Amino acid sequence: MVIVGLDVGGTTTKAVALNKRNILAKTVTPTYDHVSSASGALGKLIHEYKVNMERIERIAATGGGREDLGSALFNIPVMLVDEIEAIGLGGIFLSGLDEALVVSIGTGTAMVSVRDGGRRVKHVGGTGVGGGTLMGIGRCTLGKYRLETLERLALMGDVRRVNLTIQDITGKGVGILPPDATASNFGKFGDDTRPEDTAIGIFTLVGEVIGTVAYFAARSEGLEDRIVIVGGLSKSKVLAPIVVSTIELFSGRAIVPDDSEYCAAIGAAVRIAGD
Repeated sequence: MVIVGLDVGGTTTKAVALNKRNILAKTVTPTYDHVSSASGALGKLIHEYKVNMERIERIAATGGGREDLGSALFNIPVMLVDEIEAIGLGGIFLSGLDEALVVSIGTGTAMVSVRDGGRRVKHVGGTGVGGGTLMGIGRCTLGKYRLETLERLALMGDVRRVNLTIQDITGKGVGILPPDATASNFGKFGDDTRPEDTAIGIFTLVGEVIGTVAYFAARSEGLEDRIVIVGGLSKSKVLAPIVVSTIELFSGRAIVPDDSEYCAAIGAAVRIAGD
């Protein structure tokens, strides 16, 4: 039996084919309209990745566009899965943990507490800071909004040229914060700031906010040593390390599992496979 999980988002649609606990194939397509993008992703699994259509028993759909898919795609029944539940179940599936705080970084950032191997899933909050913030501030400050372009710039930047550190102010660390910890994001920004430094400053601002909120959300749930980072931006070479290092600054522990960008699609398939 094969279950296809679809995460129908506003920018991309992700699809996975799951057989028991094995991921057979995965793909991502741009989202133009929800039905055609979901159909295209399913078609890629069948035609490019050779998933046998006759073996697909059900489609598990989650994400903002799931309601538009109707009751079937390619005559395969479509079952709808709540996005929060899909994020939580996908996070523990990918991490191998029995309980965790799952942090999904997309346009904004959602945080989901999962316990008892997925039997208890709770939305504990999140923040409006995420990929949309990166794109918006990038457009305002640099005239650039594509994440790939902003990442290329950021990799050439020096955050010490835009951020004030604790050491800049006190000459040493303060409390649990080491000397090189951020005291003020963009506190050194000036007329001579390079675009590359602005870009890494934006990523640092967003990553530190997400990491800080994630740590304290996890701490409120007693899960600060089991934080799982997933979502479309979890594989960013710039953002993800900042989020993880910020959590570690507070003595938390975070991991970014393989296939983390497919978390919600996988979680939807896991949910339906368990019925």
